[in-house]
Amino acid sequence: MTAIDEVRALLLTGTIGTGKTAVATEVGVLLEERRLPCAVIDLDWLNWVSVGDGFDGYDELLAANLAAIWPNFRAAGVRWFVLARALQDLGLLTLLREALPEPRLTVVQLTAPPEVVAERLRRRDSGETLAGHLQETVTMTASMEAAGIAAAADAVVRNDDRPVRAVALEVLDRIGWR
Repeated sequence: MTAIDEVRALLLTGTIGTGKTAVATEVGVLLEERRLPCAVIDLDWLNWVSVGDGFDGYDELLAANLAAIWPNFRAAGVRWFVLARALQDLGLLTLLREALPEPRLTVVQLTAPPEVVAERLRRRDSGETLAGHLQETVTMTASMEAAGIAAAADAVVRNDDRPVRAVALEVLDRIGWR
């Protein structure tokens, strides 16, 4: 099997403000430049629903939606998948791996110093959203540490003040996609 025939999947994870979507997009650009058939999917959109109190099946909904669209991307010729999503427990990672029947899901955790995360959030958010995200990144970091997400990741990459392209190149290097 040649590199173009292989099916590969990368999940970029990290707290709010670590640059998951930005790095995923840049990884997609780098793959496009190499003419590799790829797709970039921010998984947050696959379970953003408002269905009333009592619903707690968000992770299952995300995994079911990913499993449902997977064959469409494959039929279109996509072989390289770049996904972005914050993992706060290993249960979601298990569900995502089950949703992708073909490739091994490679996980890279992005990290950034708290002051860098806070500055990014201040540039993009305001008001109650900013306050909520600033608090959420603290609690999310703690839950990710407690769950052992970094230990479960294939690599941990610092996304601080470097250009996003440099971070994306490091991600590709660290997982052997270069």
